[in-house]
Amino acid sequence: MKSPVYQEFQHWGTVADIPPEEVSPERWTSVQNIAFKEQSTERAKGYEAWADPVLGSGPFFAINVIAEAEAYWVYCTADHVYVTDGTHHYDITPAAGLQVVNAGEWTGCILNGVPVLSNGADEPFYWNLDTAARCAILPGWPAGSFCKAIRAFKYHLFALAVTDAGNYQPDTLWWSEGAAPGAIPQSWVPAPDNDAGDMTLADTSGAIVDGLSLRDTFIVYKQFSCYVLNYVAGQYVYTQRKLFLTTGLQSCNCVAELNGEHWVFTGNDVIRHDGQSFRSVVQDKVKRALVESIDASKVLLSCVTSRIRDQQFWVCIATQGEAWLNKAYVINTNTEDVGEIELPGLAFVARGIVTASAGNSWDSDAGEWDADVSFWDQQAYTPTEDSVLLCDPDANKLWNHGLDDLADGQPVDAWAERQSLPIQNEILRALVTRVIPRLEGQPGDVINIRVGGQAYFNQAISWSEPQPFTIGQSVGVDVQVEGRLISVRFEGATERTWKLHSYRLGVVDLGIY
Repeated sequence: MKSPVYQEFQHWGTVADIPPEEVSPERWTSVQNIAFKEQSTERAKGYEAWADPVLGSGPFFAINVIAEAEAYWVYCTADHVYVTDGTHHYDITPAAGLQVVNAGEWTGCILNGVPVLSNGADEPFYWNLDTAARCAILPGWPAGSFCKAIRAFKYHLFALAVTDAGNYQPDTLWWSEGAAPGAIPQSWVPAPDNDAGDMTLADTSGAIVDGLSLRDTFIVYKQFSCYVLNYVAGQYVYTQRKLFLTTGLQSCNCVAELNGEHWVFTGNDVIRHDGQSFRSVVQDKVKRALVESIDASKVLLSCVTSRIRDQQFWVCIATQGEAWLNKAYVINTNTEDVGEIELPGLAFVARGIVTASAGNSWDSDAGEWDADVSFWDQQAYTPTEDSVLLCDPDANKLWNHGLDDLADGQPVDAWAERQSLPIQNEILRALVTRVIPRLEGQPGDVINIRVGGQAYFNQAISWSEPQPFTIGQSVGVDVQVEGRLISVRFEGATERTWKLHSYRLGVVDLGIY
């Protein structure tokens, strides 16, 4: 038999919307618990319980607030609000109590360092950073009114899609008077001696959904359009202009600002824009797979977050038949490569600073010295607010994602698959005899490698048995697979993360027939 000729392959990012035979050679066709960074395919990190046990029953929402040396997390359930510093927990629910709301209805923001919250059913309220104090209704807020979302811009709070004394006004927004430094606004009723105001955006269809600052403007997202608000002071305070007339937002908490741009999950696309023009970052990649997999009854749970250190933007969804968020499409914000991470059934995913808690002290850590990658009584250094906190209502947990390689103490099953890779120009048959990967990870961890073959498009793939590759010991794995189209799969349920840089296939030319 002829000696094999080795061909090298590198894949970054996933393409699931195009038939695998038509996908370019530098892309994977499906992945699980895989993210992409630094031109490599990397198994995602795991998660561990933080500030455990939490108060109440089932966190639906969380927001991070920094108070001098303390990093607090305010977390909300169906009808209560709590705060923790990672060790101690406090009930800060408003004294009058709250209506029972569903997951996906909470919003919040920080103005002058003060957290402000809305659940869409009660008058919005704030917490004064005193753990002995309860949350209080915003000063000057019109009694009996509430809003779908509360956001901050400059020194104003914006109430979006308001219900004014029982009258729902989906096209109307209010803004407060300007707040003094370090304080919150004291009035919402426009008057000659303040700059509070309101605005109705009724010349396009759909309701106001959410809003977020973008550099020196405030973007208001409706269901099918969006507007730019500019601060002009004087009589009008804010002016508005239409931005996009066919692109909006389907649910709250689905837009994030990254590097002077908005990254937006519109409900049927993922776009990025600079306040002038936009483009899709998932078109011809996973756009159709993402949208078609969402459970229509859980679409309002969808949310986004970011992880700046790893250049990641997460789109979190509940797929068909799932009660909670169970999948995150993870997009590299530099390259726009798309990976996927399995989520443990969540109501919300938040970004901020997760400080060390009593649970990670030296004495309490039960991990083995050689295998434990967690931190003792400290957090990993990062110059950004770069932790991701997961709100798990069924387990009643706050999970810190990315600090540990394990998922609640269990190995993470991850795989990357490239189907129907053209070999020999799709004309000549090939025999693959060996796979030599460039795998980086914990020595001794095993990654199983499978190779499959097809003679022509759309034919079922004939897969080999999994061949174990031991990191730090193996050079390659031997296989005997032939076809004009070759498929390769790398999979491992490991306790430590692993990274695949590239791989080589030993290929023997078998001719046309």
